[in-house]
Formats: sequence, structure tokens, C-alpha cells
Amino acid sequence: MTKKLIATLYTLVIVCIGIATVIEKYQGTSFVSEHVYGSWWFVVLWAVLTVAACVYLYKQRLYKRVAVVWLHLSFVVILAGALTTWLTARRGMVSLRIGQPVMVYCDDDGQFHQLPFTLHLKEFQIVNYPGTDAPLDYQSIVRVEQKAKATEEIVVSMNHIGNVSGYRLFQSSYDNDGLGVLLGVCYDPYGIAVTYLGYLLLLVGIVATLLSRQTQMRTLYRKALQPLAIMVVLLLGSGSAHAAQLQTVDRDIASQMGTVNVLYNNRICPLNTVATDFVTKLTGSASWGGYTADEIFVSWMIFYSPWEQQKLIRIKGRDVQQLLGIDGLWASYNDFWDEYHEYKLKNALDQLMAGRGSIDRKSLLEADEKFHVVEMFYRGQMLRMFPYVLDGQVEWYVPGSQVLPREIPVKEQFFIKQAMDYLTESIVTGQKERAFELIAKIKLFQRDMLGDLLPSEQATQVELFYNCLSSQKWPVFLTLTLSLLLCVLVSVSSQLSRRRWFRLSSMAFVGLLIAWLTIQLALRWWLSGHVPVSNGYETMLFMAWVLLIMTALMQRKFPVLLGLGTMMAAFCLLVAMLAGGSPQLTPLMPVLTSPLLSVHVMTVMCAYALFALQVLLGVQAMFLHRRGNDTELQRITALSQLLLYPAVFLLTAGIFLGAVWANVSWGTYWSWDPKESWALITLLVYAVPLHGTSIVRFRQPMFYHVYMVCAFFTVVVTYFGVNYLLGGMHSYV
Repeated sequence: MTKKLIATLYTLVIVCIGIATVIEKYQGTSFVSEHVYGSWWFVVLWAVLTVAACVYLYKQRLYKRVAVVWLHLSFVVILAGALTTWLTARRGMVSLRIGQPVMVYCDDDGQFHQLPFTLHLKEFQIVNYPGTDAPLDYQSIVRVEQKAKATEEIVVSMNHIGNVSGYRLFQSSYDNDGLGVLLGVCYDPYGIAVTYLGYLLLLVGIVATLLSRQTQMRTLYRKALQPLAIMVVLLLGSGSAHAAQLQTVDRDIASQMGTVNVLYNNRICPLNTVATDFVTKLTGSASWGGYTADEIFVSWMIFYSPWEQQKLIRIKGRDVQQLLGIDGLWASYNDFWDEYHEYKLKNALDQLMAGRGSIDRKSLLEADEKFHVVEMFYRGQMLRMFPYVLDGQVEWYVPGSQVLPREIPVKEQFFIKQAMDYLTESIVTGQKERAFELIAKIKLFQRDMLGDLLPSEQATQVELFYNCLSSQKWPVFLTLTLSLLLCVLVSVSSQLSRRRWFRLSSMAFVGLLIAWLTIQLALRWWLSGHVPVSNGYETMLFMAWVLLIMTALMQRKFPVLLGLGTMMAAFCLLVAMLAGGSPQLTPLMPVLTSPLLSVHVMTVMCAYALFALQVLLGVQAMFLHRRGNDTELQRITALSQLLLYPAVFLLTAGIFLGAVWANVSWGTYWSWDPKESWALITLLVYAVPLHGTSIVRFRQPMFYHVYMVCAFFTVVVTYFGVNYLLGGMHSYV
């Protein structure tokens, strides 16, 4: 009876959370916060489930197994901490202006409450990334006056919360005039302490479970030490466009221009990075018609009229193609204008914004985005090339800027306005040496203005190498082809994986992939200045890298992973290449630069990688079941169950590391954001088969594998569904 009650409540919790994330999409965060997550019935649901679980643990005498007790006790303490926070915590906002003391804050209901101290905003400042106008940090210097205590000053900034008498102040926003700020206020001295105790117990429980001899991990390990096989088939193709010969800039000059620094995406980078993004956005590839990105970008700047006629803009939607009057995938810039120089997509976009029209939204918006990329190019927004320091702030100007501050000397103004004109003249008249000389003068101007703030020549060359490496698509398709071939070969002959030549060649393949990905991730880390796990593209690359590392470490004892790991890594690379997310290097928001966040994301992605392997193991198990190979089926089941332990524990650790980061950065350790909610759902779903000894159905190999394949749906929703459909603070692409 108790077990059925637990199963019912457990399922109800998962369903309620999942439905709430969908409701939030349409009704808003405040609605679900009030009617679901903050409601009395939701709290009671968790409480009854917790009590029922504790009763069951006692009845089954599981208190005799220390590791099990520690692990489950930690969740009880964490839930107790959440309940304490719900009952006792106070949150709100306090608005500060320079010269105006404040002693009250406003809660979520609009009620004002007294603070046991007085706050004075002494100064607010925005700290920019060196050499740019992109914000690095927001800092509020606040003077605090308390009775019977000396006046103190605290700094409240992103990732640095101010603590005063149990009240935690964190940066929320600031006034446009820079003379005022809005600080978040959180008072939760008891709930946080209890919750953190639960996190500590959780860590102890995880370690104890992994080391305990009373769990089934050792038995599973022995059962899994045999070679197995796998088979999956996928075919993908790609197309390209061809261009007729047209007037272009000399390739050497274009390449040299690609080394000139510009301000792009709030970072200083070589023009080659801009050109690569520009051409990739329009064509889907970093080159076109045999021309490099630098050639296309610089040539379009100078010989713009013939380039406007080139059909190099990839248009996917058939309806959009008809609107543009093109036959096929490729459009020119001129195709976007009618005979009256009216934008052809305007009416369709107006209807889309008004909720009318039948044209595919994604295709229409994608085509419109490509058109406006060219418009940005013409407006010079991609060519902020000339830096100048005024009053300690760096401003970047586009070539030919006519309105410049009077403080800039006439000589420098003349250079900013005329340098590109002289360069264009040199290129058009074929004066190659003079063109090189002018490019060198532009670089010298930049170095004189910024000095060491400008990237070194070595850093520029490294970024050029990275752009070349990351823009190549053929390694992804080659990896996919070879990994599928590897799986097919192993499936055809179960003895093949035991042969020395096959193992050596397979490991050489894996080693090359690891080296290739390691170089990409390392360069991206160095160039961006942060761990490369900040968007969909980077996390897919990291997941592929983790899968290959796992394959290399475990393939000797688990040869089946040699095929599974490489194939799943190849699919991750394919997703990274095909996804809508841009691989551009950009500075992170200040709140995202915390090391805790990087560890949190990497831990969760390692868990997802293991879950992905279990899906392929499940598919292989289904083939083995149909063939009647029960011995191999038992071994592959044991391997999947063995991987389940570290996968669930990594996800658990990742979720609560994220909670600690959120508490440090935002002043709250859990906010029921859709990404948080679905990560919790994923944890709850995958935790079920860990209790296989007490759930009879999970002792049946086929039921277990079908469940594991279906469970991966929660991972897909957590990673892709939230990013592209549900939104929220954690949504990134």
C-alpha cells in the first residue's frame, strides 16, 4: 500500500511540474508561482510524498544500509530547507538614489517593510571590458548605517552579494542616469542553512553509495566486462552554390585585411571573424563559389554592385522563395527588392506580427534576418575599426565617419574619415604594395590608440586558425560516416572488436577526434576568456568531447562503447553544426562568469552524455532480444545499469551546484525556472530505475531498456525543448 502511494504521488509531482512549465509559457511566471509552485497543495504534495518515503524506508529496514540512509536523508533535509524558506524567507526590492537614505524595501505584493539599517548609495559605476564599450560588471558602492555599529561600506555587484545583518543585497538594475540602482533584497537565514546542510549530506551520500559494497554496482561491473555490438543508420547530405567569375579583391590583400582588428559582438577581434560570420550567415558555409570569407566581405565592400546580384543567400522556405520570385534555394540581395524598391517581405512580416498569414514563421524570419545582416553591413555596423580614447572611455568609429567629437585632433579625424577611401583607391587601381602599406598604417593607428588593450599578433593568428578550424564542415560528416561504419562493422562480426589491428585503428580514430575537439575547445576558451559551455553550440561540442573521453577510458573493458561513443559524439557535432545557435565568440554577461556555473554545466552535460549512451545501449538490447541472445542481453543490461549510477549522481550534483551558483548570484537557490523544473523532472525520472531491486518490472531487461529509451525524452525537453519552446532565464541557443 505504501509503495503504491509513493508511486502515485511521485508521478503526480512529475506531471504537475511538467504541466506548470507549459502553463508558464502562456500565463507567465507570476501565475504559476502563485497557483502551482507557491500553492499550499503543492507543498502538501511534497510533504506527504516525503513522509510516505520515510515510512517505507523504515518498514524495509533500509536504515541498516548507511549509504542509502545518507542519500535519502539528504533529500529530506533539502526539502525541509525549501519548506523553511517558503515559510520564513522575505524577499523584495529596494530603490536607492545618490544622496537619499533608505530604510525600507518593497516585497512582491507591493508592501513596504522596515530594514534594521539605513542604506546610502555612494556611487554606481559600470566597468567595461578592456578596449570596448561592453559592460563587464555593474558595481554599487553602498554605505550602511546601523545602531550601535560602525558605519561600513559594501560593494554590491554581479556575482558579489552584499550581506548586512542576515539581509542579502544583490544587483538587479540601474537608473538610466546612473544615479540610482534597484537592489534585490533577500532575508532567509534559516532556509539556506538547512538547505546547504542537505547539499553536504547529499555529497556524503553520493560518495558513500559509490564506495559501498552493499550496492549492486560491483555485481553489475563484473557482468558487464564483455564485448558487445551496436547498429544505427543515418544518411545526411549537403548542397552548395556556384558563382560565376566576378570582380574581387586580390586574395593576399583580402587576407591581410582579415587581420585588422574591429569591435564586433562587444569584443575586439580580427575582421576575418566578422567576415566568417557574415558569409556563414548568408550562405550556410564559410566560403562560397571558391572565394574565401575575407575575399567575399572585402570585395562586397568595394565592388558592391555586382555582388548584390550574386545568388549566395540561402532561402529555405518554399513560400518565402515564391515571395522573392526565385526558383530554388538561392537568392541575391537584389531579389529582396521589387521594381519600386519596396522590401518584398514587408507585407508578410506585418501579417505575421498581426497574427495572420500562412507563411512559415521560422523561414520568413530567417530570410528577414539574412537581409538585415546585409543592411547592417552597409550601415558599417560590422566595421567599427578606428578606436579612440576620450575621458578614459574607448569609442570605436566606422570608416568614413563624418561626425566625430571635437576633442579628436584634426590629423586623427582625417585618418578615420579617409583611410578606407585611400585603401579602396589602391585596390581598384591595382596598387598592391600601397594597399599593404595602408593596412599597416590602420593597424599602427589602432596600436597607438589602445596599446596593450589590442590583441597581440599571436592572438590574432590564433583566432584566424580557430576560424578556419571551426568553419569546416567536412570533418563532421567524415566523423559521422566513419562512426556509423565502425558500428556496422562491429555488428556484422562480434569478433572483430577483439582483433588488435581493429582496436588500434579504432582508437587512433577516437584519439584524432579527441585531439581535434580539445584544440577547438581550448582555443575557444582562450579567445573568449571563459569556459566554453555558455551556449548550445559550445555545450554540444563539450558533450561530444566528454563522450569520446569516456569511450577512450572504458573501451578496453567495454568494447561496445567504441562504436556507441563515437557515433553519439558524431551526432552531437552534427547538432552543433546544424543548430540555429551561433558559434560566435562573445563576452559573457557578468553573472555568467562564475566558476560555479562552468562546473555546473559541465557536470550536467557529462550526465546527459551517459544518458545518451544508455539510449544506444537500449537500442542494441532490443536487437539482441530479437535474436534471442540472452547472454549478451544480460551483459549489456548490466553495463547500462552500471552507467546509470554515475549519470544520476552527476546530474544530481550538477543541479545542486547550479542552485548554489544561483544563490550566490541571484539571492535565491531555486526559482522554478523551466530549465530547473525539467532538470528536476529528468532527475526524478532517471532515479526510478535505481530502485530496481524494489520494483519488480525493472528486473526485466526489456522493460528496463524501453524505459531508458523513453526517459531520454526528458533530456531532450530539458536541453532543446526549454531552449527553443518554453524559454526562461536558462534558455540559450
